[in-house]
Amino acid sequence: MTLTLQHPERLWIAAILIAVVLGVLLWSYRKSPLRGGTKLAAMFCKLAAWSLLAMCVTDPVWSRKQPKTGENEVVIVADNSASLKVPEAPGGTTRAESMHAALGKDGKAPPSWMDELGRMFRVKTQTVDERLQSVTDFSKLDFSGTKSELGRALKTLRAGGAGSRTAAVVLVTDGAGTDLATNASNDPAKQSEGVTLAPVFPVIVGKDEPAPDLRIVEHSVTQTSFEDTPVTITARIAGHGFVGKQVSAVVLDEAGKAIAIEKLKLSKDGEGQTVRLKVPAVKPGLSFYRLTVMDSELEKQIEKDAWKTAAKEATLANNERHIAVDRGAGPYRVLYVSGRPNWEYKFMRRALAGDTEVQIPSLIRIAKREPKFEWRGRTGETSNPLFRGFGDQGVAQRYDQPVLTRLGTKDAKELSAGFPKTAEDLLGEYRAIILDDIEASFFTQEQMNLMERFVSERGGALLMLGGQESFQLGGYDHTPVGRMLPVYLDRVSSAPAIENGRFDLTREGWLEPWTRVRAGREEDEKRLAEMPGFFAVNQTFSIKPGASVLAMIKAGGEEAGSYPALAAQRFGEGRVASVMIGDLWRWGMRDEEARKDLEKAWRQIMRWLVVDVPDRIQFAAAPDAERMKLEVRVRDGAFRAQDDAIVKIEVTGPGGKKSELFAEPSLQEAGLFEAEYYPRETGAYRAVASVTKPAGNGEEAMPLTQATGWVHDPTAAEFASLKPGHEWAERVAKESGGRVLSLDDLPRLPEILKDIRVPVEETITTPFWHAPWVFAVVLALLGTEWFLRRRGGMA
Repeated sequence: MTLTLQHPERLWIAAILIAVVLGVLLWSYRKSPLRGGTKLAAMFCKLAAWSLLAMCVTDPVWSRKQPKTGENEVVIVADNSASLKVPEAPGGTTRAESMHAALGKDGKAPPSWMDELGRMFRVKTQTVDERLQSVTDFSKLDFSGTKSELGRALKTLRAGGAGSRTAAVVLVTDGAGTDLATNASNDPAKQSEGVTLAPVFPVIVGKDEPAPDLRIVEHSVTQTSFEDTPVTITARIAGHGFVGKQVSAVVLDEAGKAIAIEKLKLSKDGEGQTVRLKVPAVKPGLSFYRLTVMDSELEKQIEKDAWKTAAKEATLANNERHIAVDRGAGPYRVLYVSGRPNWEYKFMRRALAGDTEVQIPSLIRIAKREPKFEWRGRTGETSNPLFRGFGDQGVAQRYDQPVLTRLGTKDAKELSAGFPKTAEDLLGEYRAIILDDIEASFFTQEQMNLMERFVSERGGALLMLGGQESFQLGGYDHTPVGRMLPVYLDRVSSAPAIENGRFDLTREGWLEPWTRVRAGREEDEKRLAEMPGFFAVNQTFSIKPGASVLAMIKAGGEEAGSYPALAAQRFGEGRVASVMIGDLWRWGMRDEEARKDLEKAWRQIMRWLVVDVPDRIQFAAAPDAERMKLEVRVRDGAFRAQDDAIVKIEVTGPGGKKSELFAEPSLQEAGLFEAEYYPRETGAYRAVASVTKPAGNGEEAMPLTQATGWVHDPTAAEFASLKPGHEWAERVAKESGGRVLSLDDLPRLPEILKDIRVPVEETITTPFWHAPWVFAVVLALLGTEWFLRRRGGMA
């Protein structure tokens, strides 16, 4: 309340009146018998009374601002998420029941405090779970929401713009928002400045964390494409009421069989502990698993989920998580080109015979080209007598062409004309290329450029093995292939040939899983120490910027130097590696154990080459709010984006229910086809994209397929933490200017909100002289002055 002068221009009149009164007082009191403080007090009382009377000429008024009735809004938002159904004690009242009792239920009249609040504000009632929606009352709260989008709801309600009339937001919740940790932009404390924000009054439901209860706070999956490396599931387990007890984390396959179990003891209530479970022998392709946490005493009842009926916990909704593991599925095709038959190829093919996912079609030269006039067996014969009597073998048989043989091809047509000459034959067919003991002059310039495109644009991999016609000895310097290699070839070595070279991993090599063969480092170091010496080594002296040396080879003798034995680097979209040893096969000749190590090393190298190479069809599923956004990228044989395709997607949900939908071409990216799918049931979903060309385009049909999958577990984040969010509520209230309340404070809500600042206010004015206390003050001052004069003997 403030005092305002409606006619401040009349202050000079009031000042003259006060001056006249002061002069009269000084003249009349000059012979007064009053002395000291009594005289001054009497004069002050009369001067004050006349001053108040003189101020009336300025027409003073009292003014105050108050909320304009019915113009401001108070939004009451009730959390409708499923986590509120959990009782804090076994058999006790749930948080949902407490909210119903406080907000009204079963269609009864709203509580009295809400009616009183309605006389001051316009009251809007809303609920929040996956979305924010308006309701007429709270009788329809069913607490079925799978999410608590508290941050997004507050952001929507508070930042209403310049014309917003929201005076306050009252949020009745347990404070466990599912979007607060993952999306900081929804946090009210992080909103932009310069916007008028309504204060938030969180009403926290619940006091303690439910007990007993075990929960999976979060989990992650780590996997590689290398054999003997299991899928590792890392989970953080927490609980309340299980301190000192042994609990079990169990991984179950799709048949419900336990395949990995780890036990741990929780040391503190609410404090998460990390556990790692290794899932062995994961098959190629898409697999689904369930991660479950339970009391170890129930471990024997895992079969058919019998443990769930025996568990005595506040809720089992947070004891289980679905997990999707996609290890990819072949066949992964690797093109092998060699200048001569050698033992390296023999050991490589033997190793890959145990990997059904990797195919290695091979092109091996068994005779170099010769001049036509040399070594003719018969007059007029132009064919090579090496093939006399064998008929048409589908290989070059002329003297002026090399004699090539094909192994492991898918049909008689593949590689029949030698190394591919078109992008369709190379980029669309293979994921990696291996060049072994073959000189650069074997390839045309166009084939060299095609290999560079294969790596830099298509994202394929190139591996060059050592030999007498590889690297610099093969004339690869200043060629497209030489530019891609991780080592420089411009320096000619004058050092003697390496004899009995010792192979060892570098620091970078120890960090790469595909260069290690044994399970532990000590075993690998023992294996390296027992490896035989190597003699066929291409000596290179330096690597290119960005390349990594993963292994070195040291020549025998104290003064001998070390040279790179294995180097790799990224090149464009792909990767390139160089193995400078040409007699790696010696490793597998020592004994049976060494042979198995060599075969495993070859399989891991092949997996490293092909694991990150994109397919012609790339299929991905990304969550977007309540839907799954399905994206299919299609490439033709030359690995160019293809728009003229028909993309059909078949989705198989829990229970085997199938749905079919067609993906539409994207307007933002060439070759991208998009579709949307809305999962409803909790569980595993498989999706298979089939790509075909439209009929009548004159080309062969292309029935290509690609699969992906995901798990729909909407309550995972909702039940990840059941502890009431008091800390979040305190921070939100402090940042917004509100305060944290409890359900017991709701009846006092009208009193709490009556003094808050509101968007729409009205000014109430009252004349100064209409206040009775002003008249009483004037009479009291005059009466006091009269009393002091009479007491002092004045008339």
